[in-house]
Amino acid sequence: MHNHTVPFIIIGLSGTPSGVSSPHGHPGSPASGMQEALSRRSPMHCFIFLQSGTVLVEIGGNTCLINEKELVIIPEGQSFTVKYYNNAHGYMGGFTTQFLTNGNSSESLLSEYDFPGKWVTPKIELDQLSFSRQLLLFERIYQEFTGDSPSDGIIRAYLNAILAESLSLYKNASKENAVQNNTTCNRFLEELFSNRNGDRPLSVNEYAQMLHITPNHLNKVVKGATGKSTSAWIEEAVMLKAKILLKGTDLPLSEIAAKVGILDQYYFTRKFKQYQGVTPSAYRKSSR
Repeated sequence: MHNHTVPFIIIGLSGTPSGVSSPHGHPGSPASGMQEALSRRSPMHCFIFLQSGTVLVEIGGNTCLINEKELVIIPEGQSFTVKYYNNAHGYMGGFTTQFLTNGNSSESLLSEYDFPGKWVTPKIELDQLSFSRQLLLFERIYQEFTGDSPSDGIIRAYLNAILAESLSLYKNASKENAVQNNTTCNRFLEELFSNRNGDRPLSVNEYAQMLHITPNHLNKVVKGATGKSTSAWIEEAVMLKAKILLKGTDLPLSEIAAKVGILDQYYFTRKFKQYQGVTPSAYRKSSR
């Protein structure tokens, strides 16, 4: 990546494996280097643009799920942590207001975004036409940035085009129900990946009770926001924890099974192979 990181930075996301990151991401992952540059409350606006896959980020202590064909813009001064990512393809980066406006802050499109504080971050769902246009612009920005002689003016022009279209989509979207449902979904995902509940995985009913809604409503909201059922997310969190333990410890399989709430080692092995495509022992061997 070109050493041009102070006013603007962009990296490509290319099929990173799922996992829970430390505050600076997985060592060696695209998220790792990006967050080292951006997560220390630097005066940069950050963006995540997904072609495919899923990214779960914590922004200022709150959780935001990003799906394919979505763009999230994180205001300056907000730190963020990637908590989960799965087959994520797209772009991630940041820019200063001065870079965007070339020193003329009165011209900034960002002042029109009406950033509502750290509880809600502007997340733009892109229709197919807007997605195709923005993908082309992000590709051109990346090519320019990683070239031999990157031009700030060209990058700035493409970036302003992205923000202008995103602003139009953001302002025209009907957000009241979507924000309410996404907040419920994000609270569920935050609890699911927080490890606050110890080793035993909670049931759908227990998460619903925690959020003061019915199990049916929780399932409807989560399925609508993510495309996956609540139980599928719970199973994914269990398998994710198992993968972390297999990679990072020498615990026997029986103990790992117990730590993720599965008392039968043989059932754990069968479920893990069904989820991952290989046995726990084979996964541990290949990851070292």
